Amino acid sequence: MNRIGVILASALMLQLLWHAAMPWEGARAQALQSPPALTALRLASLDESVMASRFVMLYLQAFDIQPGVIIPYRDLDYGIVQKWLEASLDLDTSDKYPLFAATYFYAGVKDERKTRSMLDFISREFLSDPEGRWPWLASGALIAKYELHDLPLALEYSEALRKDATGAPNWVREMSIFTLADMNRLDAAKIVLGGLLVDGRIKDPNEIAFLKRRLDRIGRFSGR
Repeated sequence: MNRIGVILASALMLQLLWHAAMPWEGARAQALQSPPALTALRLASLDESVMASRFVMLYLQAFDIQPGVIIPYRDLDYGIVQKWLEASLDLDTSDKYPLFAATYFYAGVKDERKTRSMLDFISREFLSDPEGRWPWLASGALIAKYELHDLPLALEYSEALRKDATGAPNWVREMSIFTLADMNRLDAAKIVLGGLLVDGRIKDPNEIAFLKRRLDRIGRFSGR
């Protein structure tokens, strides 16, 4: 870590220790405020944007533990949480942690409305870099399917993966087939599956054989 990083890390540690030392009597949760402007964050980090991105996430992740108070994620204002996540991504577009946190922390709450809002955030951010951010939308598709039981939303995400994340593994590009089958849209599933078999990207003989068996099974169920 360079000198600037040491200074920033020390400042954060002092802040956390100061908060930990505060008395607990009468402790009240403080509301999460919007992040500073990007220009202010860059200035505060002496134009070390990558370092600033890390500390934006450190602040956000530490916010739920306050002196004498632990705030469940579901009680946070998700509109503001997304602003912090966006700020971190704007400072360092290659950083994967903000989308990891969005997927596995903030989308995992027992609040359907907030889960959906975080999945929507992940979907929007995916469009900025489909090849680099496909894992998070793939996870979002699984959350939509198995946690929200929202097959149309799972299909929307899996179709975006199939069309835009061309460098993703084959299983990602095949997700929409199984979702279509679950929705009993067998003709559409046949078309997608047939397209995958003829586009030449799937090379593994075992995988090709599996997909052909799946296509044959869908064909029998659809009566065609």
